[in-house]
Amino acid sequence: MENEVRNGFEPRQCGLPVSTRGALRNSALRIGDRPSRYPTTLALILATAAVLLLTLTSFVSAQTQTLENFLSEAKQLEEKQDYDGAIKVYLQASTAFPDQPEVLKQLGIMYQTEFKFTESIQAFQKVLQLDPQYPETNFYMGVSYLGYNDYNNALEYFNRELKFHPNYRRAHMYAAKVLLALSRVGEAVQQYQTLIQEDPKDARVWFELASLYRSLALHAYQQLEAIDADSALLDVLRAEADADDLRYDEAITKYEQALKKQPDLPGLHFALGQIYFKMDKPIQAEPELRLALKEDPENPPANYMLGQILMHNEKAEEALPFLLVAVNGDPTFMKGQLELGKCYLQLGKVPEAQQALTKAVAADPRSPAPHVLLVQVYTRLNDSEKRKTEMDLIQKLEQESRERVEGNLEKVTPKKP
Repeated sequence: MENEVRNGFEPRQCGLPVSTRGALRNSALRIGDRPSRYPTTLALILATAAVLLLTLTSFVSAQTQTLENFLSEAKQLEEKQDYDGAIKVYLQASTAFPDQPEVLKQLGIMYQTEFKFTESIQAFQKVLQLDPQYPETNFYMGVSYLGYNDYNNALEYFNRELKFHPNYRRAHMYAAKVLLALSRVGEAVQQYQTLIQEDPKDARVWFELASLYRSLALHAYQQLEAIDADSALLDVLRAEADADDLRYDEAITKYEQALKKQPDLPGLHFALGQIYFKMDKPIQAEPELRLALKEDPENPPANYMLGQILMHNEKAEEALPFLLVAVNGDPTFMKGQLELGKCYLQLGKVPEAQQALTKAVAADPRSPAPHVLLVQVYTRLNDSEKRKTEMDLIQKLEQESRERVEGNLEKVTPKKP
């Protein structure tokens, strides 16, 4: 027993017979391997060391990850619409790279996407502290305030974006929407007009502008109807709508109703004369146009239409002053210059005809009609060279016109399989 105690064994603490324990002890001593009293403690130490090693490795890896890696990983999560995951990556990136405005901006955009406007504003504020002009940040700040329906703050930041980046089209679009919400319609229209000047073919802007005007027109019509449901002005608006839709008979009826209610209402005779002219009813159009010119003698379209009617009736001398007023009011009006050229030819004033027809060509270089009359001019002037030039131009323009028509037909005609 004493020998066993000295060698580090306590027989009563083991469930084996004493003889067996002795055999095990003797065997262990023979191979020189002294058994440990703390196997569990050693395993725990080793496991803890492994965990610490993994943590340290992960920490070092995070520290060595580049900014591009973070941004790439976040973008991949965004594409999968895992916005929470993207936010976590951007937060990690902002910790590793605290002074990188792009990280903070993208973080703010992700918060905004998740409708966390307070957090997005805080992120954008940090960006603007680093760089008040950082691209798009003021714009996105405005969008976040717009999420709270805080139109004044939203507009302030949209204007800041436009101050630093005046060609940023989205800021113009959003500023227009905010201005409409604030009932500042004129300023909203200016925003759309700016966009149109920069890109006249932007269909989206034209759509927004058309929708705005349509909404304003409808609102104005409803207000007018509420003030006086039997107003002559309402009859005029309805007549104009009919005329726009080519419902001329209905338009004439409504204009005549307006005349009965308010005979001195300006513009009614011109409107009626214009409709009769479009319907090729010169007998009805002429008296209305003459009444219109009593109201407004300098009205270019009224003068042109009356002049053309008189030319049709072979009254060139009487038509001349009306046609002169028409082209003086609008020198670029090709049809007016063309009709004036015809008038001068009928009156035998060839140099004047040449001048008017040359202006018609300048107003519309693609039209062959002025060149046809110029052939007559140069025939009378015995200028065979210029006459031939005009005839060649007529053939060229007619060929180009046919090619355009054929090209348009090809676009709309389905190709055979």
